[in-house]
Amino acid sequence: MEESVAEPKSLTILIADDSDTDRLILAVLVRRLGHRVFEAKNGQEAVQLFQHCDPDIVLLDALMPVMDGMEAARQIKILAGERMVPLIFLTSLSEAEELAKCLDAGGDDFLTKPYNRVILEAKINAFNRMRLMHQALSSQRDLIRERNEQLVTEQEIAKRVFDNVAHTGCLDAFNIRHHASPLALFNGDVLFAAPFPAGGMLVFIGDFTGHGLPAAIGAMPLAEIFYGMVSKGFKGADVLREFNQKLKKILPPGMFCCGGMIETEFKHNQLQVWNGGLPDGWLVRTSGELEVVPSRHLPLGILPSDQFDDSMDTLATEPGDRLLMLTDGFLESRNAEGQLFGDSGIRRALESRAGTQHPFDAVMEAVGHFSASAADTDDL
Repeated sequence: MEESVAEPKSLTILIADDSDTDRLILAVLVRRLGHRVFEAKNGQEAVQLFQHCDPDIVLLDALMPVMDGMEAARQIKILAGERMVPLIFLTSLSEAEELAKCLDAGGDDFLTKPYNRVILEAKINAFNRMRLMHQALSSQRDLIRERNEQLVTEQEIAKRVFDNVAHTGCLDAFNIRHHASPLALFNGDVLFAAPFPAGGMLVFIGDFTGHGLPAAIGAMPLAEIFYGMVSKGFKGADVLREFNQKLKKILPPGMFCCGGMIETEFKHNQLQVWNGGLPDGWLVRTSGELEVVPSRHLPLGILPSDQFDDSMDTLATEPGDRLLMLTDGFLESRNAEGQLFGDSGIRRALESRAGTQHPFDAVMEAVGHFSASAADTDDL
């Protein structure tokens, strides 16, 4: 950084002044400081020369014929774009309003007539340091932008590979409603669904610790295990044990997956549910009665295989009953005052819904209204 802001031996400086004498005196002083000089007699010439010589600093008289210095300053700032070109007005003006107009036009400082060599050199060196620091910051910004674009491209490619592995299965089935609004291209929330060969369906909802790509890495092996085992007829408990064993092996300490496994048996009108670390689920009866489906187990990837409990709760159901499972992003949604939506928000949404409103729509509408004016802080 020190080398990048050191004053160079020579700068290119554009001087615009309609007074031949003043322009000659200033040009001589600047050349004696070791800089290269281009001269213009009015604002129009200054704008034309700016495009030709690409100066590092512009010294511009405020009052000139054809085009005054303030209009020339506006056009030069437009031509400079994002590049910082310090613009110093040469003026004998003393009224505050007139000087303020120069700054409003894009000027960065003033140099009063008659010129003082020491002040001139100090101003040139000071603004050159600012110019070089701006260049360094702009280069770093462009590099960050380039790296970010490269990262996004790589993640998009990885996401396509991930989607090919973690395909949606039968999430488009008539009896499934689902929503996902990740904070990033990759996220730690997963949802799998697949039919059993002999009838029924297995659904898994998971929430890995963290956000983004690190949180999504563990989802790929789970997807392969899930779809591979279900296609062969393995039940939910078998898949859970395989999930836990795999995650315990591959995840670093402190990382795990909160999950819920739902196994449907339509012939017997019942659900088998395993909840490990997710928020409590809700069984919404056709009568409107609500039953909590509690989280009874630790998340996947924490316990060794010999301590892992794969037992699932059996829920007797009737046609029209609905099971609601969700990740903690809903409970942790906040409003503008910083209040949490929480379990109480879910209960209020379910209890206050209209008789024909689907529980899914009631919850989505409620959390949307609650956090409409606040930024998202988690995957939903």
